[in-house]
Amino acid sequence: MNDSTLVVKTSAHSLFQPSKAAFWVFCLGLLGGVYATYNMTVSGLSVVPVTVAGALLAWVLYTLPMLWLFRLLGILQQETFKAFAMAFAWGGLAAVYLAIPANQAVIAMMAKVLSPEIGLTWAAAVAGPSDEEPLKLLGVILLILIAPARFKTISSVMAIGAMVGLGFQVVENYSYTVNVALNYSSTNQVEPVVQMLIVRGVFCGLWSHAAYTAIASFGVGYFVVRQDKSMAQRLAVAVLAFVAAWSLHSFWNSPLLAGDSTNILLTLLYLPLKGAPVLLAALLLRYVAKRDRLQTQNNSR
Repeated sequence: MNDSTLVVKTSAHSLFQPSKAAFWVFCLGLLGGVYATYNMTVSGLSVVPVTVAGALLAWVLYTLPMLWLFRLLGILQQETFKAFAMAFAWGGLAAVYLAIPANQAVIAMMAKVLSPEIGLTWAAAVAGPSDEEPLKLLGVILLILIAPARFKTISSVMAIGAMVGLGFQVVENYSYTVNVALNYSSTNQVEPVVQMLIVRGVFCGLWSHAAYTAIASFGVGYFVVRQDKSMAQRLAVAVLAFVAAWSLHSFWNSPLLAGDSTNILLTLLYLPLKGAPVLLAALLLRYVAKRDRLQTQNNSR
């Protein structure tokens, strides 16, 4: 291999590709997310500074065991730190930033077209998956467009998707914590942090956005990697994977199996029942992707 070939190969794998439009779309999304997150943090500091500081610490610390779980599952071995950092940043900054106005628009439209009652009950089940899943998946697609040569397996695409979802999950939870504190019934600024960490972190964390985006990313990975299959088959798998992620997210946000709002303990017990299908689907597709990678490696020998 001569020097010029090595340079071309290295460039094809690089995530710094200023000559590609996808790179600048990615950067613009991150800049918008940084601006929105900064404004929210500054606004929160002026009213509930203890909550903001506690929420930042809590959700940063929360990320560590999630990363440990990713490592245990072999997800972190699929890509480099830089790729994962960019994926996490897209999910936590760009996707959250873009999803907020999109969700508000869908909720307002449902309330106007249907009824305020239906909008109040079912808006989250429609708006959340319809806006958030495409926006998170957009980050996965942009990273593939920036450096297509580095994504050779479905597992690597799923790993990027899981990290995009984790970024969204962490920053959305941080945003929720600050907003809850701003409208809290008492002046206690620590209680909102503890409550949100228990409910959204402990009881919802394993079957949240990291799992949804990993499921949807399986389809993207199959479409990109399995060039030996027909376009129709690859497209069908991509669509089915996205529909699965959308449906599971919608079911989670729906009032179905929501428990009793007057009984907090009963409601918390319902959460694993609603979330188990999400986690099982993500783990199953992870297994299928791993089998596909091993089979491809064996066939290439």
